Amino acid sequence: MQIPRRSVVAAAVLFAATGLAFAQGKEITVGVFNATTGTYAFGGVPIQNGMKLALEEANAQGLPGGNRFKIVEGDTAGEKAQTINLVNQFAKRDNAMLILGPTTSSEALGGAPLANDLQVPMLAIGSSPGIPATGPWAFKIQATPVDIMGYLGKLSVEKLGIKRIVLIHDQSNDGYVGQKNALADYFTKAGTTIVSDEKFVSSESNFLALATKLATLETDGIFIAAPAEVGANMIVQIRQAGLNPKVKFIAPSTFGSLGFIKAGGKAVEGTYVVSDYSPVNPSPMNVAFVKAYQAKYKSMPDNWAGMGYALGQVAVAAVRNAGPNPDRTKIRDALAKLNKVPMVLGTGTWSLDANRSPTYGGVLLQVKDGNFVAVQ
Repeated sequence: MQIPRRSVVAAAVLFAATGLAFAQGKEITVGVFNATTGTYAFGGVPIQNGMKLALEEANAQGLPGGNRFKIVEGDTAGEKAQTINLVNQFAKRDNAMLILGPTTSSEALGGAPLANDLQVPMLAIGSSPGIPATGPWAFKIQATPVDIMGYLGKLSVEKLGIKRIVLIHDQSNDGYVGQKNALADYFTKAGTTIVSDEKFVSSESNFLALATKLATLETDGIFIAAPAEVGANMIVQIRQAGLNPKVKFIAPSTFGSLGFIKAGGKAVEGTYVVSDYSPVNPSPMNVAFVKAYQAKYKSMPDNWAGMGYALGQVAVAAVRNAGPNPDRTKIRDALAKLNKVPMVLGTGTWSLDANRSPTYGGVLLQVKDGNFVAVQ
């Protein structure tokens, strides 16, 4: 039987149109927001860059159903109120299927309850276990302080020989409070003497009185939990006050920022940092990430760029697992089930426990000659 040519042509056009529609898929709107201005911009900017890079790479590689990410950006400026406004806008105005960010625990604890109310999955940076505790739609990429600070405590006691320590933290940030408390617990159990436990707020810039006090204390080490540039300024002032050069500075992952080295200069040489990410990790995945990040942003990725990229990797894994027709519920369910996701943080895989708290291991870095190097 001979099929009329007109029918063949019509069928071919229909097939091509159907195939094109399938290949194009649909847009998956993702709200991406961080503190790209303000006190926490040292982390927010590279985090935002890393997130976008991961999503753009996923678009280039292809998603199920021919879908593509549509990125809608926002700046929280490190403020809870702005975070809440942006969660509302992403969910209602932009119809986002997923929200990535914000930068700090305090911002996330402001926005997460609303994300739960609006039933839109939010994957934040902050380390506070209170983020997932707000409800089933809130997740975080960063390990809890207890998990990550153990690496720094072990280094301090077993390798650096610190027997007396001063603890300093920014009391206005829940993440820094948690980091200080976790390290204090470790030192107490290890028999290390806590010489002094000092508090301040990140809006301060003149630490002369505190620096003068610390310079007179008998201590082997000083731990500071604060924004990177604030911490660098504090170290500069403590050294200028006459601190014994043998005293070692140790710090959380906040200081794994190029902004910390730039702000502190020679004063921060030798500082030990427990980091979520190492730019000198030789894994093929990280080598490819470093190359892509340098090509796009003209700088080496720091801890926060790595954190943002890893968050993007987790988001992409969840969307892929949600299938060719994802929605908010499918993506949330996929996030909750993720296990051993390959990524650039820590030891190279990321998983969630029963409380949706992530684990991935930590890395130890030291500032040497104006760069971060791995601690052997």
